[in-house]
This record gives sequence, C-alpha cells and structure tokens, in this order.
Amino acid sequence: MSARDESEAWNRGTQEWVARIRSGMGGRVHAHDASLDELLPPPRGLTLDVGCGEGRVSRELRTRGYDVVGFDGSETLVGEARAADPSGRYEVARIDALPVGDASAELAVCINVVPHVHDLAGAARELARVLAPGGVLVVGTIHPVAQAGEYDEEADELRLRGYFERKPHAVPLGEYEVHHRHRTIEDYVRIFHGAGLRLTDLREVPGPTGSVPLYLDLAFERPEPVRAS
Repeated sequence: MSARDESEAWNRGTQEWVARIRSGMGGRVHAHDASLDELLPPPRGLTLDVGCGEGRVSRELRTRGYDVVGFDGSETLVGEARAADPSGRYEVARIDALPVGDASAELAVCINVVPHVHDLAGAARELARVLAPGGVLVVGTIHPVAQAGEYDEEADELRLRGYFERKPHAVPLGEYEVHHRHRTIEDYVRIFHGAGLRLTDLREVPGPTGSVPLYLDLAFERPEPVRAS
C-alpha cells in the first residue's frame, strides 16, 4: 500500500480511530502516557507533534505549557483535531515533508506513528532536520515483541514468532484497514542513529498484567555541534 493509499484509509477510518482514542483504548493509552512523560524535557521553544492524529497528545502538551504544532497526513484527522481544539495549530503534512524550517524545534514527539511509516529512514532524516542542536525527539510505539507476538490472556503468555520478518501486515480500522511495518528494537536505534540522532533513554512499558511488554519508548537528541578548540 502506498503512502497516499494509507492516508486515504485513515481519512475513511477517522471516526473509528477517534472513538478508540477518546475512549482511552481500555486504559492502555493513559498508562502509556506515564512512560512518555518521563522522557519529555521541560517546555522550551517550539514543539512538533508529528503524526498528531485527532490531537490528543497536542492538547495535553498545550495544557502543560508547550508551544505545539500538530501535523498529520490525514485531512480528516486534522479536521477532528482542529474541531476539538480551535485555538490550537494543526496542519496536514507528511512525516517526511514537514513545513518547518531547519533546526527550528526544540522537541518533536512521534507517538504511535512509526509502524505506519514506509520509509522510516527518510522520516528520521526529516525529524533530525527540523530539530535544533540539543533538541529532543520522543518516539512511542508498540513494542516490537508485542507486534510480532500473540498474547494468550488465559495463560498470560506472549507467543513470539517472526520477530525478524520485516514485512507489513494489515491492521483493521473499522470497515477499512491500515498497515503496520514490523521493525526490531535494533532497527529503530540504527535508523535514527543513521539520521544523526543520539539515543539518550529508553523505556519498555508492560501491558496490563505487567508480565510482557506492550510499548517501546525512545528518546533521541540532536547533538550539539563540536566546537573547535
């Protein structure tokens, strides 16, 4: 599926996604928030919420003093974000083509987005481009182990297979479907390092029983330039 087709699927499945997110997805969304909060620097300068969806994360950050602009490739999701937060700033833009100047953001957050990105290396380079030296990127995503596994609730066991199979698979979204591309933890670290970002912290977030991982959160920094002595 092309990036354009994927955006159209999100446009058509917007109401289903909005209902899921605003219900808290059974409490999982808000449990994940606590981990992400540990990785966020204090408000300073411009913050970009890349892949903002219906704007939940942008709205939360704004209440905490962050100067946020939300971007998403789906026009209908951006419309939902604007309707929920009329005084906020939300724009339609792809993750690999952000309408932001070089080194203009102190913080970028990218929550529950990267499995949907086909060219993650290109997206990582774009995120590195818009970050100022010393700027921080926080990436939150489904844990690669959980994505490649099948959870048995009765036995409280995660059965893992195909962990190194890096191929996309369909994910239902109401009557439509979007696609996740599986990547390993090593893949994520290498891709963002390759874009010139440095890993500074990592969190593995357990699911409801606390015995298996559900989310992976990563913090990267754009290094300050080396000054000649």
